[in-house]
Amino acid sequence: MTQPVANPEFEALLDHLKHKQGCDLTGYKRSTLMRRFQHRMRNIRIDNYQSYLKYLQYHPEEPNFLLNDILINFTGFFRDGNAWAYLAAEIVPQIIASKKADEPIRIWSAGCASGQEVYTLLMLLAEELGVEFCLQRIQCYATDVDAEALQQAQKASYNAFEIINLPSNLLEKYFEKDGEAYIFHQELHRLITFNQHDLMKDPPLQAVDLLICRNVLMYFTLEAQEFILSHFYAALSNLGFLFLGRAELLVHHRQFFTLSSLQQRIYTKT
Repeated sequence: MTQPVANPEFEALLDHLKHKQGCDLTGYKRSTLMRRFQHRMRNIRIDNYQSYLKYLQYHPEEPNFLLNDILINFTGFFRDGNAWAYLAAEIVPQIIASKKADEPIRIWSAGCASGQEVYTLLMLLAEELGVEFCLQRIQCYATDVDAEALQQAQKASYNAFEIINLPSNLLEKYFEKDGEAYIFHQELHRLITFNQHDLMKDPPLQAVDLLICRNVLMYFTLEAQEFILSHFYAALSNLGFLFLGRAELLVHHRQFFTLSSLQQRIYTKT
């Protein structure tokens, strides 16, 4: 289904960003984009899209500020705790059982934002399987289109507010306090390869056993979701799992995925 043109002046903005700035936002839902654009425009006291287009043309630093408003990276450690508990109890054992003793287990956190979810997963695996097992068998990849968020994720450094939901035993076990910051476990951190990656442009990883992409698809149009999910299908191994966010439900994608847990939004490759 083709998305109707929301507003000619707004489409001109998107066209400028795509062809002049190399920033393609055309796959995002127009209603979401327009809210984020208007928020940025209010901050710099511009009240229409034509004026903002002129502002973009004369202020080369502005696209970076705009993207910070658009690519809101809201995440947290063990967000939706029941889903992570289900992953540990039901999904991780299935992945282990499907692998030979010397085979690596490949994990992809797509849209990793500032990194809390990929570190949550590594803590979960270390608790279930042991740190040594993880160091020997786990290959972990974390990607995001937002370079600034990716840099924050790589630092693995969080303040007291960001770790507030972490159980105290895990905080003590997997973080080292450095002044006001909490730094994630150095050995487990080295398991992660970080890369900037655009889900709409860049090819997917391959042979992934567990793909985490939570509350990312919801910002894309249906056509863009179809495209991304086809890449996810190609990325997953034959027994691979896809872990989505609570706001995301795959209703019309049975050709790609089979439901493993509706409540926890976990799917297997069909």
